[in-house]
Amino acid sequence: MENMIPYRAPIRQIARILNAMALALVGLQAQAQAQDWVRVCHQGSAAMKTIVIGVLPQEQIRARALAIAKGEYKPKSGEPKFWFTSMKSVAEVLSDQNRALLKVIRETYPDSMTVLAKATGRQPGNLSRTLKTMARYGLVELQREKSHVRPVVTATEFGILAAA
Repeated sequence: MENMIPYRAPIRQIARILNAMALALVGLQAQAQAQDWVRVCHQGSAAMKTIVIGVLPQEQIRARALAIAKGEYKPKSGEPKFWFTSMKSVAEVLSDQNRALLKVIRETYPDSMTVLAKATGRQPGNLSRTLKTMARYGLVELQREKSHVRPVVTATEFGILAAA
């Protein structure tokens, strides 16, 4: 991780970069262990925290989790807390549509998912499923308030560490 290469880009470019990396990695997935790390970082609002996302094959994610559970490995500060098995998966979660949704939430502070569904024109069921996925990766927080759930954006900066 000490060999990370910083790359800063506007949020709109992150999807294009991820798609290009996903296509490049398709041919590399059969190759052995991760050796180099590439850091793709979007710099957004200073008030939001940066979410560091890692991309490794499932076997390596599982081995890492077991080593942590056994006390054999202690994650360092700045290492990913959320893991994906492919750049394609990362690109799906950080798609143009989902980033636009984050922007709407951040700018309008909706009181509930129903209000957000009306503001975005999305179906409440699809919106709920998308927000739950984004919440699993720490991008939004779903705050329960009496009879409704309020979505709150928790991150607009993304650090992506991908095995090369």
